[in-house]
Amino acid sequence: MSRWKVLSMVLIIGLGIGGIVPAATYWWDNNNRADSVLNTLNPETVLASDALTKEESYHFRVEHGVLSVIEGKLGESGKIVVTGLSVESWPQKVLEMALEVEFYSLDEVQSFIDTVNEFPWLLETD
Repeated sequence: MSRWKVLSMVLIIGLGIGGIVPAATYWWDNNNRADSVLNTLNPETVLASDALTKEESYHFRVEHGVLSVIEGKLGESGKIVVTGLSVESWPQKVLEMALEVEFYSLDEVQSFIDTVNEFPWLLETD
């Protein structure tokens, strides 16, 4: 057998083993878990419902001029994540808008607060 045929066969066998072994070990590890998709009859349903239940959302609540970030859907009472930000200097329209917005991550909440605090409209009086 020529040298290039031997090298080609070794390469093909090596790539095959290199692809099968990690996939098999991944399957073996996930097969023993209760939340594994492999343990269900309809994995699409599990993936869709899992994505819906893990979706976090946050919204604002203002009491006595103090802003609180609440975990949960807009309008629901939930766990207070952050509290203590004074919003007395915020324009009334921005404050009304903030109470109607639902955020899907704490980064979005922080970005909103930073944006409101940085804009020059805070210098204007109503």
